[in-house]
Amino acid sequence: MTLSYRRISLIITSLCLVLLAGSWGLYLKTQALLSHQLAHLAVQSLPSDGPTPTLTIQSSEAKGWPFGAWRQLHGVSFHTHLNGADLAGATPTLQLGGNWLDWAQALMTGTELPLQLPEQTALRMVRDLDSWTLLLERAKLNISKTDIPCPPAAICHNRQKIPLYRAHFQISDLKFASSRLPYTLTLLHSAGTIRFAPQSLSHPDPALQNRALLSASLTAKQLDYPAPLLHKFKIEQVRSLFALLPSPAGLSTGKKTPTSPWPDIPLRLRLHELSAIIQPTTGNSKEGPPPQLSLGGELYVPAFSGVLSLSLTNWQWPLEEFLQSTWFRQHVPPAMQVLLNNTMNSPRMMDLSTHPLMISLPLDHGIPPGLSSERLQTLYDHFSQFAPRSR
Repeated sequence: MTLSYRRISLIITSLCLVLLAGSWGLYLKTQALLSHQLAHLAVQSLPSDGPTPTLTIQSSEAKGWPFGAWRQLHGVSFHTHLNGADLAGATPTLQLGGNWLDWAQALMTGTELPLQLPEQTALRMVRDLDSWTLLLERAKLNISKTDIPCPPAAICHNRQKIPLYRAHFQISDLKFASSRLPYTLTLLHSAGTIRFAPQSLSHPDPALQNRALLSASLTAKQLDYPAPLLHKFKIEQVRSLFALLPSPAGLSTGKKTPTSPWPDIPLRLRLHELSAIIQPTTGNSKEGPPPQLSLGGELYVPAFSGVLSLSLTNWQWPLEEFLQSTWFRQHVPPAMQVLLNNTMNSPRMMDLSTHPLMISLPLDHGIPPGLSSERLQTLYDHFSQFAPRSR
């Protein structure tokens, strides 16, 4: 009995030593790969069409054995110039690599480089007097690189091929702030994929006019928007699919044309889908499915001028809820109340109830034409005082 116990203990000890030795060998090989990736990152730097970009890493530590392999980078920041805008970012800690499960997931998904941002990361773009800021909380990415053939008539700088990067990401909280918005938008539990080609971003080519410089798909569990008018609703199941393309030929001078109030700007945002479910916080599900809002269209950026199409489905019962609310009875004249209620119960409205409401919405620098940002804020403040209350 004692001999069997010793034999089992010896076998287990040998297996542990073999596993530790294998883990150590894999750790050394992975750290060598990370060193190569880190050196390549520093040499390649960032796409830029202006001054030489900067990438700063204050310190680096090799960590992870025996549970994984990663490099802990501290004090990471960058700055570059692209398409007339200054781009900058900073994070206290960046983890290049991960545990063995992260590496296994990277191999299974065909990606090469697990990357984690355990602390808050700030990304900022400034152009003229406008600014946009992204704040990422607990972000996780898997990055891969492939080479795609150079399109005919295009000028490629890497042996007739264009490097294409893909990043699959998961972000706990994604906050968006802009000098154009009075509030910060927050996406909770977002995930998706980003694809971009650095050469296309820094060396615009007419032959690549219809090829996306950057494309992305994103889903999020919820959108938080601290506006008084939305206090009775939750915006959930957010989905977005968009692409950033060069502007057409002739829209690169940065000047206004006589026939358009919009300035000629270098990029256009093609919004294939931006949809969300507007869920009432009262949870009154017996009325029917919640409304769903969908947007699509194309905008020139960073001025955000263009045309959007808006579609709203399942709009009938929220409108009926509004017509029966205390606010409606108190603030709308009785004659108008009768007219609107009769309209809602008319045969024509019953026929339309199965169809979505669709609106085409032009935007000039992010707002409908004829409204200044000050006027829009004044109208918003006025209507927020009459937000519908519970019945």
